[in-house]
Amino acid sequence: MTGGWNLWSRDRIAVAVHFAMLGLVCSAWASSIDDLKALLGATDTQLGMLLFSGPVGNLVSFAFAGRLIRRLGSRRSLRIACLCYLAGAFLLACDFMFRAPFALWCFSVAWFGMTGNIFNISVNTQAGIVEKRAGRQIMNTFHAMFSVAMLAGSILTLAASVLSVPVSWRFFLSVLLAAAAHLVSVHALPGGDAEPRTSAGSRRLRPDRSLLALGLAAMVIMGCEGSIGDWVCVYYRDSLGAVGGSVKWGFCAVMSMMVVGRLVTDGLVNRFSARTVFHVYSVLTASGLGIALSSPYMGIGGTALLAVATAGYGIAGYGISGLVPILYSKGNRAKCMPPASALTFIGSMGFLGYFLGPPLIGRVADLASLSAALGIFAALMLFCLFIDPDSE
Repeated sequence: MTGGWNLWSRDRIAVAVHFAMLGLVCSAWASSIDDLKALLGATDTQLGMLLFSGPVGNLVSFAFAGRLIRRLGSRRSLRIACLCYLAGAFLLACDFMFRAPFALWCFSVAWFGMTGNIFNISVNTQAGIVEKRAGRQIMNTFHAMFSVAMLAGSILTLAASVLSVPVSWRFFLSVLLAAAAHLVSVHALPGGDAEPRTSAGSRRLRPDRSLLALGLAAMVIMGCEGSIGDWVCVYYRDSLGAVGGSVKWGFCAVMSMMVVGRLVTDGLVNRFSARTVFHVYSVLTASGLGIALSSPYMGIGGTALLAVATAGYGIAGYGISGLVPILYSKGNRAKCMPPASALTFIGSMGFLGYFLGPPLIGRVADLASLSAALGIFAALMLFCLFIDPDSE
């Protein structure tokens, strides 16, 4: 640890608060996918087409996110992205409230994907600044705040489902809480990473083989994470026959174990190695998904079936918890590109997978089954065993 760095420094707290903001709003969206499907009366394929609007927004942001963050600095970029992202969440709430037409839903999801990607890259660049000051890996603690907020949001969703609170009001509450947190903490965000105009060409702005591997891993991992988050409630309702609050069991299990994983993973990485933790967590994710998705074929039913599936999702949630933070931490130390550019590459590849995964699941689910579709990512997670995050 570098001398004079404070565990509870204002900049670390401010960055952690913004991770929590992102998690709270993401939870409001991810836990409402099954409600959206019911609202529109959509098939899996139609829902997948709607969710595909997210990658479109992601691709648009990929064209300018890196330049924006390098020129303005991650602090100013985060401020802009935060406001635009909250506006997108507000629009989604209005879509739910007024039963918006399909075209408007597509626009809203595209905007949500575009601004969410810029928010994600900016806040992870901010976390990299604080991590370098700390002198050791602490990236998972920031992502733990994201997961804590996601868990809080899932509990809020569970309570709202039991009380029959409209989905739109859950969104409005999430936006209000996130906006308040932003106003309180924005002035303490770290700065000083804006790139002088004269240095634009001083470093090669192309990923090398090592960074390309991290980007491909991010696409697989966040594709898996997005598929879990967006389809777990649908899986419980359609494949497991869950009703009422039990529909949200798997989502809550994933969020709970992601919190646990992200609170302990930095210590494990610092004690062992990023490579060891990365590979073990990849196997846990694939194994947990395998248990959850095979549960309907185990000859059990009722509460026992839901319990086995929930245990599987909990294992998968723990496994996937520390993978992306490891990638971001390594990206912040890339030698071939400036941190903002490296994180733009990793983050955009990851968000592309995050938003491409759910519509892919929808298409395959209509052709085969939802279990088979979700099983694609259980198999793809084993690809991560060929990735070495410690390589230079």
